[in-house]
Amino acid sequence: MTLYTPSTWRLIRSAPADGARQMAVDEAVWRAVAEGSAPPTLRLYSWAPPCLSLGRHQPVAEVDRAALEEAGYGLVRRPTGGRAILHIDELTYSVVVPLSDPRVHGDVLTSCQRLSEGLLEALRMLGVDEAIAHGGPP
Repeated sequence: MTLYTPSTWRLIRSAPADGARQMAVDEAVWRAVAEGSAPPTLRLYSWAPPCLSLGRHQPVAEVDRAALEEAGYGLVRRPTGGRAILHIDELTYSVVVPLSDPRVHGDVLTSCQRLSEGLLEALRMLGVDEAIAHGGPP
């Protein structure tokens, strides 16, 4: 049973935390949305200490773990794909939406555009000026 209306979104502004905690919160949000007990969710967060997050299938053998430890950086694995991302002094976001939500229907580019519009709206709510780049790099 869905406990939210289709137009409802939840915004979570999380405090800075280590990589393990950030990934655990992302997983908890994903499970709640998948079960229908939470609405589609945009979560904004940052990393403390800095952290290297690996994509779901990226081999940890590719990482110089001693160098990370020496720098005081954490290491985690994201539930999503892609390559390693070093998170330092940044704002990170996660978007969790049920596949049944009409805003994510269509091809990947269309879905990303719709989700980006939602992200811009959330940033406006936080007082951040918007800027949308169209096309490739200059």
